[in-house]
Amino acid sequence: MTPRHSGLRLAVLSHSAVERSHQRKWELAAAAGWTVLLLVPRKWQEGSRWIRGESRRSGRLFVETVRGPGEGRVARWLPLGLGRRLAGFSPDLVYAEEEFYSLACRAAARAARKMDVPFAFFTWENISRKYRFLQERLIPRVLAGASGAVAGNAEAARVLRKRGLRGPVAVIPQYGVDREVFSPRRRAACRRALGWPAEGAIFGYVGRLLREKGVETLLSAVARAGGGARAAIVGAGPHEEALRRDAGALLPGRALFHSPVERSRVAVVMGALDALVLPSRTTGEWKEQFGRVLVEALACGRPAFGSDSGEILSVLGDRRFVFHEGDAAGLARKLRGVRRYRSLVPALRRRALARFSEEAVARATTGFLRGLVKS
Repeated sequence: MTPRHSGLRLAVLSHSAVERSHQRKWELAAAAGWTVLLLVPRKWQEGSRWIRGESRRSGRLFVETVRGPGEGRVARWLPLGLGRRLAGFSPDLVYAEEEFYSLACRAAARAARKMDVPFAFFTWENISRKYRFLQERLIPRVLAGASGAVAGNAEAARVLRKRGLRGPVAVIPQYGVDREVFSPRRRAACRRALGWPAEGAIFGYVGRLLREKGVETLLSAVARAGGGARAAIVGAGPHEEALRRDAGALLPGRALFHSPVERSRVAVVMGALDALVLPSRTTGEWKEQFGRVLVEALACGRPAFGSDSGEILSVLGDRRFVFHEGDAAGLARKLRGVRRYRSLVPALRRRALARFSEEAVARATTGFLRGLVKS
């Protein structure tokens, strides 16, 4: 049982907040006067690693783990005893950072209804598609019980409207960028820390190595750009072997592969690059939902280029930094002329931090949720 304080009481269910850095938004909410109960799974799989949840207290933030089957599976995770946990906390609002087609989201909606308190949820889903039979049956119940929702991108908000959500929808990313960690750094020092060559241009990708991320476009573009430029690929995933083969053929001796790094070390990678590239490619089941690495690169004072998949243009805010999906020749032209883009980066950096810093995201999210309680 958490102690009572003046101010609103917010209960949050979030599998992704099992990662400590993803709890920062709720730390900021608690510092602003909310009392927050954050429920996370005991463990969750991110890529090839399992992250273990930890119970802790930080001021008015209470983090607790909750057990249940389906850990590591967004649609199938079912936190057990959720209603009892939430009733013991007596929240003014229940917020599920869980997709609207998931069992966890449905469980949170049901618990909120029983307590007669507002319920809201978060979604990244920016493609209208048909889900499995059970999921399709759950969705109308979740949407009908929601007082509002937060969508990670504008297209996700439109998907919710098409699905019939009537309450207010705010477009806010799930997580912000730590402006202290992601700040300009000396390129030479960052390259030394990574063991990368001190001289020559390096254009990089950071993230999961999946086919839909389109990393082949970056490899081809760097090969076309000439001038001895290198490509840096930081991450892991099922597409890694194919990318290594492509790199061997397109960029023999000029491709730098690096295993995934902790979030705080991503800033070192950004500092070592001449530009970050997110070459995502839309499929029938996926398109880029946000692209936080773009904001992280800009926060570090580096140019960031992205394809025109999904939300990328909205995140970057300048079409000059966007190329057509799969257009390696178009990307190569931008990389060859990267110096002329550098003068534009400070303005884009200010815009990105104003909208997507941890503080900005926390303010926007809690402001929206506060409005749902008052309504």
